[in-house]
Amino acid sequence: MTQVGDDIASTANGKDETTMPVPEDPIIAESIAHFGDHGDRAASIKYDVPLPGSYSFQRIVPLDIPQDFFLEPGRSAGTSLSSLGVVEEEGRIRRIDAARLRVLYDRLLPTAARPSLRMAVEVADKLDPAPPAGGQQVIAGEQKARTAMPALLQRDGVDLQRQLRETYIDGLIKRQERTINAGAPDTTIQIPTAGIGLSARTVDYDVTQAGRPRIALVETWQLSMFLGDYGLGRTLQTFTLLPGERTTITVQTWRTDSVAREDASSIFDSSDTAAQTRFTSSLMAQSGSAFQDQGGWAVSVGTKASASGSIGLVSASASVEGAFSANHQEARQEFSTSVRNSSQEHAAQVNTSRNQAVQSNSKAQSEEGSSQTMVREIANTNLRRVLNFVFRELNQTYETVTSLKNVQVAFFNGNPGSTEIVPLAALRRLLTRYVAPEKRDEVARLILGMAIDCVDHTGTSQRMLQMGIRKGGVYEWDTFAEPDGEGKLKLEGSPLDERYSWRIKPEPIGQEGQAHKVSGVVTARDTIVLRTDNIVAEALLGQADALDTYASALQSLDLRSREADIEWRRAETRRTTEALDLVSQRPEAERVDAFDKILGDKPDIEVVPVAAAGNGKG
Repeated sequence: MTQVGDDIASTANGKDETTMPVPEDPIIAESIAHFGDHGDRAASIKYDVPLPGSYSFQRIVPLDIPQDFFLEPGRSAGTSLSSLGVVEEEGRIRRIDAARLRVLYDRLLPTAARPSLRMAVEVADKLDPAPPAGGQQVIAGEQKARTAMPALLQRDGVDLQRQLRETYIDGLIKRQERTINAGAPDTTIQIPTAGIGLSARTVDYDVTQAGRPRIALVETWQLSMFLGDYGLGRTLQTFTLLPGERTTITVQTWRTDSVAREDASSIFDSSDTAAQTRFTSSLMAQSGSAFQDQGGWAVSVGTKASASGSIGLVSASASVEGAFSANHQEARQEFSTSVRNSSQEHAAQVNTSRNQAVQSNSKAQSEEGSSQTMVREIANTNLRRVLNFVFRELNQTYETVTSLKNVQVAFFNGNPGSTEIVPLAALRRLLTRYVAPEKRDEVARLILGMAIDCVDHTGTSQRMLQMGIRKGGVYEWDTFAEPDGEGKLKLEGSPLDERYSWRIKPEPIGQEGQAHKVSGVVTARDTIVLRTDNIVAEALLGQADALDTYASALQSLDLRSREADIEWRRAETRRTTEALDLVSQRPEAERVDAFDKILGDKPDIEVVPVAAAGNGKG
């Protein structure tokens, strides 16, 4: 094996000194699969790389800080919806300016966000399945709008995305206008914002909460997926072909229909926004998001580029009073469990929608549209036994890893444009701007105390907050922060002193011995099994003989005749080979005559000259 690898390597380097051998044993992959320098680890194939479909999302934990802790700039930051002219309010919303609300929605919903087709249908009054050409075709009502989905999906991707986004925003605006015009004493409006990945979602915003300053922890969580085992799943169909029989089979997957394909998409093996929307909704329901602050956060961050495209799930507030650190750790574990349960629920829903079928038809059939149906013809060439076919689907296992990878600090007050998100290293600057001087140390100890450690999936508390001590103009990050008896930061002096800086350890924490490592602290590891659209077929030969004694004897005679013919061909081949060997042994000048004598064509009948025949008769 080693010599084979060396020969291949020399050929790859441009040295044609050797030729590739033909070994009797197969060559293992590691002897031939090299990219670049053999000593470069990055040039080899690795199987522990996370799939590109990993998702990051934010968990927002508002701190229950008394309002008298904040300075006046904290209340006046940003611009309220009433000041923007979007709404008029007198204890409740009295009027909505549709044009200005659309401008706000365009700013709040990231440009890259893609509302799913079903979301657009749910809020739309009408949906035009074809671009206007001479006259506009309008389909009214949700039920009729759903019939337009396949036609709409046939559009170009950019055009489809644009219309879905516009339809979604227009539908939300009209819904708000109907609610207000109906005279309902409501103080909330619906706000579009980003979901997981490129999906969109809707949250409720209470306009009476505007101008109320809040400080929150912004925890960045990540759901990573790794490929696991790939194997046989359930049996789809079995059928039998009699000896000499032919048939046509049709294989139909969930990808045949556009609507079914949307329902069967998942965040684990695709980037479909419909799957991301379903997972976002499930996670919001599982985590029990604090909806009172959810809308205020969504409005505050919607106009900030730093927060666009990142979901923010607002959890219950953390109190300044005692035992807040322990409660926060418990809330983290509950949130991690919610992510795990949402993943399991999402996978179960997807597997239910992934229906496949294998059918035997008497003739091939064709279908119009974007059908993924495959038609194939199979035959049983055996004459004595039946042939049984078994079709089974293939399942893919995914290992999901949920991790807390970073913690930041944010200020927001429910006004558009008020949010400011900073890393822990910039905590001093944020508190100086919004918090009263005599309260800054207390708030800083509260925030840093909640970021000191995190309980991993094994129940072990992992230190993750590092304290940088400035030495010679740079910070050294050799020290981990320690909590005091109340769960707050244990530190002599002020944590906002310029000698100190804070950060979350930027590498895997507490994952020694794990095959799949990710940044931060792993709070959950789980396994998901998804049905795929791949099918494997097995042919099983029947055991019973379908011929009687006479028919079997005829087949035996036919086999003997074929074997005799093969032996005759082998004898002719040996004769020719031996003759060529004899010719090659003759001198070069005599080879032509020798070839003609040994292998030349001989007449079947000998021709005798006439003169010679006459001399034989007196």
